[in-house]
Amino acid sequence: MKNMSSSTAVTRTENNSFVVATINEGLFIEKNGIWKNTLSQLNYQIRDLKCNGGIIYGVGDKGIFIRSTDEGETWRIERFPTKASVWSISCNSKGLVVAHGEKVIYISTTYGETWNTLYPFEIFNPPSIRSLCLYENTLFIRTKVYPKNGGVWMVDLFTNEVRRVKVETSRMISSMLVHKHLLVTVSGACRGKDGSLEFLSLNSIKHENKLNWNTCYSNDGHRSYLDVCAHNGILYTTSSQNEAGYSTISRVYLENQELVSCDFVRGHGWRICNENENYIVAGLHETKYYKKIHKKSANVHLL
Repeated sequence: MKNMSSSTAVTRTENNSFVVATINEGLFIEKNGIWKNTLSQLNYQIRDLKCNGGIIYGVGDKGIFIRSTDEGETWRIERFPTKASVWSISCNSKGLVVAHGEKVIYISTTYGETWNTLYPFEIFNPPSIRSLCLYENTLFIRTKVYPKNGGVWMVDLFTNEVRRVKVETSRMISSMLVHKHLLVTVSGACRGKDGSLEFLSLNSIKHENKLNWNTCYSNDGHRSYLDVCAHNGILYTTSSQNEAGYSTISRVYLENQELVSCDFVRGHGWRICNENENYIVAGLHETKYYKKIHKKSANVHLL
């Protein structure tokens, strides 16, 4: 048995298998409880993985882009024209795929076969992009920490209309998803314990000028929340590591505006993906895989 100790990204396939991008040994896919290395020769880290319609997309350092059309058995490796780390990719079942450079969006309507570019920020001192969320014809863009133009921006991909829907001057929006017509964000800063999970009705974005975000609270504060995931109405989030070197995995209860700690992982909890109440976390120092049927969590081990 070999321990898969460090990883950077995870996703779930259409058949509810998990795919994990490790730091030193490439990509692994789990099928029927067995982990298989399907892409070992990677010179750069993969920072995000997404699966839709049986196709898996991945992005990472130095503009790397990977794609598998057979649920992880084989991969195609390409590069975007950027030296920036690409932290996020989003897609739908109709072939629309979006990724980003430092200040540019790459858009494909052909399942990642061909790409066009979009420069969304026609403003002075545009912010750097940290992550993306695609919902129908709307693209939500989250920024790195930026005092003037940071926060969440919304782009209508039909009209190219751009609007800022959340202002952040000292925190980075790490990750985002749409869940039951709610836009859910997680964010944080490098110092203090200012991390938060916030959500907003998509309907209010369309019809209200002043937007009031709701916040989920936890008993233990964190500098940052790094990722959020959802499946069948069940949400989880992960945090940055604390002074002892552990990050927190929390169950999210939007209806109660509450975050409940349920597990820990060594190092930053970079990414999390769940299948109902089972989840897998890509951590800086370990990969944590929890299966409720066994009522325990453990490091992932590979045959």
